[in-house]
Amino acid sequence: MKTNIEFPVIRVTIIAMILIRAFLLTAQHTIIGTTNINAFIKETPGLPATCEEAAIRAYGANPLQPDHVSMDRFYKPFEDKVNNRIKDYQDFAKQKMGQGNASEAAYRQQTEAMVNSNPIIANMGGYEKMSKMSEAEARAAALQATAQYTADPFAASGVQSAGMTALYQKIISDPAYAKKFEKMSEAEKETELRKYMANDKPVAMTPDQMKARETQMATQNRQVELIRNAQEIQLKLSDLMQKVSEVSTSFGQKLQEIEQQGRTHEAISAEVQKRYVAIPMVELGEYGRDHDPEQVGPLRIEEARMQRERAQQELKQNAVALAEVAGRYQIVVSEYLDFVKNNGDKIYGGTSAKDMMEGTNTEQPLVSFEAGLIGIALELSKYSRDLTAIAARWRRIICRPCNRMV
Repeated sequence: MKTNIEFPVIRVTIIAMILIRAFLLTAQHTIIGTTNINAFIKETPGLPATCEEAAIRAYGANPLQPDHVSMDRFYKPFEDKVNNRIKDYQDFAKQKMGQGNASEAAYRQQTEAMVNSNPIIANMGGYEKMSKMSEAEARAAALQATAQYTADPFAASGVQSAGMTALYQKIISDPAYAKKFEKMSEAEKETELRKYMANDKPVAMTPDQMKARETQMATQNRQVELIRNAQEIQLKLSDLMQKVSEVSTSFGQKLQEIEQQGRTHEAISAEVQKRYVAIPMVELGEYGRDHDPEQVGPLRIEEARMQRERAQQELKQNAVALAEVAGRYQIVVSEYLDFVKNNGDKIYGGTSAKDMMEGTNTEQPLVSFEAGLIGIALELSKYSRDLTAIAARWRRIICRPCNRMV
């Protein structure tokens, strides 16, 4: 009697091999991609139009009675709004990690033990050794460890198939082939598998063996797919981080250029100092001798005017630069949100900290990165604060001889 039922064997194998898609998070995965980050960036307070407006924003409307919390009253409502949204991400991440009230050290020890129980991680030398590897070293070690672990992926099911093993190892070691295989129709996958199994000896499978093989393949293929997805997402995040860094660096350089170009505040002060030294000394009665106040007073007023004009020029240029950097940040944010929208099936939060420590949790890195993108609005708000304070400082110059605001 013929005991080898070939077609059901192939069918079960194919079903197992196509179960490689990551689980979609439903209700629990609602925070990633749900914030209109660019709206926060657009809402960031810009710079005042004039030094006078800057002084009012910084010190209040009455120059003779400075309000030292005026700046906070202007910026803090927006900054609190952004910080509250960032806190939503932090709370979400903590909840998903399931840390609860455990100490950080105890939680880390527990998760490392869970990770080290994984045979692939164990073959890599354990989590501690793996955490010290470079990205290239970790990738090479993971491939080798996976190959060792899956040298005979069907052994646990009691089924030996050199062809199936060869096909499986081809999938996990060759990303290009894996993507090609994934895009095949089910019939094409069956044909491909038949090619690899052409030289296999007929194998009789019991129902229990078929079930065990399906479970084994589904588990291993899913793990490989999750790792591949995590690598793809990490590469994208690295690229976006680089772009954010480039925008930030170029903005800092632009501000320095504006500060240093043309007739700077320092140059104006040096010019005025030379003129001040040249003013003749006069007798001032009980005050002794000093530079002629009749000439010093107009000089100080002229200096205040020149410094204010310089500050006004810088304020205008800084406002343009701040608007430009906000626009550049929005481009990066849009690229990130488009990536999340088009790769939602690769976002996986796992069911325990083990998934995150093994590197298959893609949700937590995205949560952290997205919160950082929201934080760009805080960075821009801080720039607005600082540049406003500088402009306001130059507006509040007092003419000492006449004791009045100029």
